[in-house]
Amino acid sequence: MRHPSLPAAALAAAVCSGSLAAQGSDVLYARVEALSGWELRGYSFDQGIGAKTVAQWNIPVVVVAPLGRRVSVDLTTHYASGHFESYSGSPETLSGFTDTEVRFLYTVRRDRLIGSLSFNLPTGRHTVSTSEFQVAGAVGANYLSFPIANFGTGVGVAGGVAYARQAGAWNLGVSGSLRYLSSYTPFSDDTVSYTPGWEGRVRAGADRLLGARSRLLLGLTMSTFSTDTYSGSSAFVAGWYAPGTRFVSELAFVRVIGRATLTVSAWDFYRLAGLTSTGPNSESKENVFDGELRLTYPVAARLELEPMLGFRQWSPADYRGGRLKSGGLVARARLSDRLSATLAGRYDAGWIYARGSGFAPLRGYGTSLLLRYER
Repeated sequence: MRHPSLPAAALAAAVCSGSLAAQGSDVLYARVEALSGWELRGYSFDQGIGAKTVAQWNIPVVVVAPLGRRVSVDLTTHYASGHFESYSGSPETLSGFTDTEVRFLYTVRRDRLIGSLSFNLPTGRHTVSTSEFQVAGAVGANYLSFPIANFGTGVGVAGGVAYARQAGAWNLGVSGSLRYLSSYTPFSDDTVSYTPGWEGRVRAGADRLLGARSRLLLGLTMSTFSTDTYSGSSAFVAGWYAPGTRFVSELAFVRVIGRATLTVSAWDFYRLAGLTSTGPNSESKENVFDGELRLTYPVAARLELEPMLGFRQWSPADYRGGRLKSGGLVARARLSDRLSATLAGRYDAGWIYARGSGFAPLRGYGTSLLLRYER
């Protein structure tokens, strides 16, 4: 039930020092921008693990705006609907708004030091039935990487700071943040109360030019957590849980080739085993590796196409987990001076092995249409 990602600590640690220099003021967001649209992601499974289909669509709402010369704000929320169907049970659906995150960013020194204060507003479905929890668990799987991995939690607040500077040919950055979430009731048909622990995050990043046409970007994030507690009269879940420390490493290489831009990127998510009130939880240990190859090419003055090839491998605990191969196409169009659109589609094929359930081939699909307005 833990939210999968902590809000960024104002300035991404890998942002180069010169990338913000073109702005006319110290504020991080120089203009009002809004993004919305529609996203769909789904998977179907052959018989073998019990699951038949898992799917999710969502409508994102993102707004960023400057508030004076040094303060800017961004707001993010979604309306999402998840669907889960097994070979032996009835289909289940979970729909509603997600939590709303409001983040304020203060530029202490342009291109160098930024502070952030984020608030998590519990507008989402943080209380669900045990049958709806099947949907929440399916879309929250790290291997499948759905756009919305969590519908809702409790009231939360996070503070962070980010610092960046140049060191020779390199642009270096580091950021840190601390997050608190209040307790809430995860199940509508149970009396259990869940109190998340504190979450701390440290991120370091670096980037540099390689010649006149290439750039290298590196990033490493570590997240650590205090103990979560479950309380109430239910014997189903009671006690405490200490989540394992998580590490995310990132690498990207960008190369301009004629009119095209080649991007090779990869990330790796590694989570250590957690500890419960009844002993170690070795099955919570996992590793997810994802790599992509993209080639962006302008086919017209206001239109560019970007074919993509991807690979993902999931290695949970000490057994085979899953493997996916992906292909897709992205089209970006500038509709006017203020409005742009991004249309994307992808197809995945692979397999999954779940301990205690078995092995099954799977196929995935995804499509999205996003509109971005700036003023």
